[in-house]
Amino acid sequence: MKREATAVALALLALSPSAKAQEVSAQEILQKLQALEQKVQELERENRELKAMIARKGIRAPVSAGRKETTSLKIGGRILFRFTESQSEAYDRFKKTIWGDLSNGFTVRKARLFVAGKVSDDAKFKIMIRADRGAPVELWDAKLTYSPDYLPFSVTMGMFKVPLSLSYLKSGTELSLPERPLAVNTLAPVWRDVGVAFNYKPFSGVKLTAAVLNGEGWNDGKIYNEDHKYAYVFAADCKLYDSPGYGVRVRVGYETGTDRSSKMIYTKYNAVSVKRHLIDAETEVAFKDLGLSLMAGYLYDNPTGAKDSNGNPVSLGNAKGYYLQADYGLPFDPKLHLVGRYSWVNPNDQKKDVYDREYTTVGFYYLLHGWQAALRTSYTRAVERHDSVDDNLFTTEFQLLF
Repeated sequence: MKREATAVALALLALSPSAKAQEVSAQEILQKLQALEQKVQELERENRELKAMIARKGIRAPVSAGRKETTSLKIGGRILFRFTESQSEAYDRFKKTIWGDLSNGFTVRKARLFVAGKVSDDAKFKIMIRADRGAPVELWDAKLTYSPDYLPFSVTMGMFKVPLSLSYLKSGTELSLPERPLAVNTLAPVWRDVGVAFNYKPFSGVKLTAAVLNGEGWNDGKIYNEDHKYAYVFAADCKLYDSPGYGVRVRVGYETGTDRSSKMIYTKYNAVSVKRHLIDAETEVAFKDLGLSLMAGYLYDNPTGAKDSNGNPVSLGNAKGYYLQADYGLPFDPKLHLVGRYSWVNPNDQKKDVYDREYTTVGFYYLLHGWQAALRTSYTRAVERHDSVDDNLFTTEFQLLF
């Protein structure tokens, strides 16, 4: 804005008769420029005050300056090349590993392609497809986000991640280990769903989320509300402290309503539909000067109204689990990180079965070119507490973003 005012001032001075008749001093030009800059600053201040007044009065159709239309379009994606080797004596090629790979050996994970962009400065969109482990290409994200810059809230509509778990909302491209914690993967809704989510930022570092979803998850491409019931998610995400050397982040979420996702742990107990009362509390503490990051989480669910595929009631106990994780960047090479994690889960405290598990994982990752090109390697001691089988697993993978 200041550069435009300067150009106008110079043009007026050059065309004016007085400028032709006599030489204009540098001091006079400077004074005129300062006067123009002061007027521009006054106009900008009045514009900010007008926007604030509109927001306070809650005018339903706020008047704002014309939005600059953005035509930029981004196309990108990622691919993950993985090698796994199970050390379970009972393992065979028809049994999946603890990470869900169908067999030992090489596989392609998380091959994804997306297109994203803005229709205006306030509205953006993203559409993503994936092909995972040789599965058919499927729609993974299809969302539109509206976030006016003059109000502290945003709205996301379409198909997107269920906004509950801190661990799940973290991009899969920045995972310290090949998979998310066992407790999160087992109990939290780590899938996409269709609905609308509202985000409100009352203060700096604080975000409140409320979402209404179909509650169907992503069931073989069914992205509609088959049972005409809904799932509801509420969450508070707070950066309690954030400085160049130290940071603390906490996210507490609650899910209720009817959940029918085929990925629910309760399908293992013949329950295809449950009403959830899930609490998910997770935190992350970063000692940035030391290159150390600590994460922890606790999940508890009291499912009610469980029914099988015939509509008959199913008895379920409470589900609970937790995890502890440490990520340390070596001082002699910050690109190399050592990682350790312990996770425990009991998805049904009415039964003692093979789904009562605990995983202890150690490994490292190396950032070849940031997260754009990264290598992860881990070894997991996987214990099914009420079974003699230990599904220990070695995994190494290469990630490329494009």
